[in-house]
Amino acid sequence: MPFATTRATLSRQWALLRVLPNRSPGITSADLAMRLRDLGFEVSKRTVERDLNELSLIFPLERNDRSIPFGWHWAANAYSEQRGHLALQDFLRADGLGAVHGEGIELQAWISDALAKQLREAPLSPDMQLTALEHGHRLRAKVEDGWPLRSWVLAQGEALMIEQPHALREEIISILSEAAARYSR
Repeated sequence: MPFATTRATLSRQWALLRVLPNRSPGITSADLAMRLRDLGFEVSKRTVERDLNELSLIFPLERNDRSIPFGWHWAANAYSEQRGHLALQDFLRADGLGAVHGEGIELQAWISDALAKQLREAPLSPDMQLTALEHGHRLRAKVEDGWPLRSWVLAQGEALMIEQPHALREEIISILSEAAARYSR
């Protein structure tokens, strides 16, 4: 997935989280698609459904299955501060994975050749380094730590594997393990 497309996807998904209601019966995928169009995102109902299913693996979202069409909303036990902690407005105004403010973190990861090609065109940071390996590349970069980084990492799927820092690696492993467990039920 090209870096620009990744950024557009993340922006769209953050906007989607922002417009979700706090309680049941929720809002339909078709209505969410219209709201996103009003915000400038050209998106289909099916794309919204895929986004919601993906986001529900990470965030406390619920689908109201009582009637068709289904309504999506934040889970009842998701206290309102949780949405605020996501700093959605800050992410939408910021450059996402842009310049590091403060110390940042030293990211080291294995990445696919295709992702390496994309990152050469749009580096994560000014100090980013790519080293060719027998299969793929090693990425090293100082990046801002936070939700935009995690969202970007998760959006890369099998094209990226965090090596360092260890805490971030363990967090991503936990998120992906929980997601895989839901699919195996």
